[in-house]
Amino acid sequence: MKKIIVNKEEKGADVFLTFRFKALGQLLDCEDPAPLPEKELTEEAEAAIAGHLDEYRVGRSASLTIELPKNDLAGGSSSLITDAIRHHFGFRRDDLTHDLKISRREGTYSLILALGNMAFLLLFVFYVTKNEIPIDSINVVIILGFLTILNWVTIWDTYEHFVYDYRNIARQRRIFLKVTKIPVEVKGY
Repeated sequence: MKKIIVNKEEKGADVFLTFRFKALGQLLDCEDPAPLPEKELTEEAEAAIAGHLDEYRVGRSASLTIELPKNDLAGGSSSLITDAIRHHFGFRRDDLTHDLKISRREGTYSLILALGNMAFLLLFVFYVTKNEIPIDSINVVIILGFLTILNWVTIWDTYEHFVYDYRNIARQRRIFLKVTKIPVEVKGY
């Protein structure tokens, strides 16, 4: 079972999140051969921590407490686990920085295509009106319909890219950066 118990407490402007894992293997990827603190978190742990932090404004002060069974914390590994959490989110933040660069480039291409399609539509309308071609002729209607759909699609794609996709990657990157900077405590239960 992948259940992670999460407790949230708000004290004034501060948020305190406690994540209780059933075993160390639920937090850290058992298949990652790297030693602590380079070991990666499981996808479920990353999603839980980032997802619950995302519930609050990124600039809001927060701290994390990770609870693990006491027998999983033998040999004072709690500080190494804290370092592993920070290392994992720092590494993933760098991945998202890369994704943002690619996304920005693709968004720019999308914007250029939208502007080009719009210019092509305006040139076609100018050509039709200048040459007094009947606007209700079947050829003009088909071409105008095609250009209208083409413009709608490219404008929507550009809008969706910048308003939704890019913004979501940027917000997730800010959350991952936040995890590397806020207090993280690992303790046994």
